[in-house]
Amino acid sequence: MKTKRNHAFTLIELLVVITIIAILASLAVPAYNGIQRMGNQTKGVNNCKQIILALKQFSKDNNSQYPDSVPNPQTGGVAASSNDAFRFLIQEEIVADERIFGCPAGYNPDGNIGVAPNYAMALIPGENHWAMTGGQTDATQGNMPLVFENPVSPGWPPQWNADVAGQIRPGRTWPGGEVIIGRNDGSVQVEKLQGKRGSVGPKVMAGGMDSFTQASQGQPQRVLNAMIAGGQMGTGGGSGGGWTDPSLPGGLPGQPGGLPGGLPGQPGLPGGLPGQPGGLPPSPLGNP
Repeated sequence: MKTKRNHAFTLIELLVVITIIAILASLAVPAYNGIQRMGNQTKGVNNCKQIILALKQFSKDNNSQYPDSVPNPQTGGVAASSNDAFRFLIQEEIVADERIFGCPAGYNPDGNIGVAPNYAMALIPGENHWAMTGGQTDATQGNMPLVFENPVSPGWPPQWNADVAGQIRPGRTWPGGEVIIGRNDGSVQVEKLQGKRGSVGPKVMAGGMDSFTQASQGQPQRVLNAMIAGGQMGTGGGSGGGWTDPSLPGGLPGQPGGLPGGLPGQPGLPGGLPGQPGGLPPSPLGNP
């Protein structure tokens, strides 16, 4: 009578199986991360498009001007940051949900906007992911960058910090040195920057200009940056200033924190355009 023999895996067979599983996992994880990043970027692109549509709707009732150029009846002044400009859209009841001003893997609002008419809880510091180019109108040429992910240095062109890619930090990029940029014609794209490390700006094209300087015909523009909790906020371009993340190493000359190096047209920074204390005023392109 034959007895039934149990067959157990040998040590070599177990090691082979474990190795195969490890190889499959190493292939699957990057693929999953890539799919997740693309999905998050798609959500960010859609949010940026909705913001631009809201700006366009505001301009129809305000002589083609965007909210950064129109005195706010709640405050009596004009926007000093993109948070202020975008909150104006909520106060005008053009936007009902502040969450469109967030971005996956970035800064996001909690959805609490407060009560009418001032909606004081809307877009408080740390609840807005997007910067905007100030002084533009609905009639400005279509390729002008209008809404884009908050930069670490809001000069013209803006600069982002690729060393903190994928982190919830001021001026961060997506992995691979990419940011979402929306233009005045309503088009929005994920665009490659000049590099994947350090402080990086948009890619330089033939002739030495990039997509920002080309759209403005070489004239620096004012950037309204996002207000980030724990950071210092300011504007770039014509009005100068800038905010930095105190947790970042190094620092811009004349500023606490930030990235090494300096951009022309920033107060406290070396350089600047000849004859200008802090950059040129906003371009009159498209202004009535």
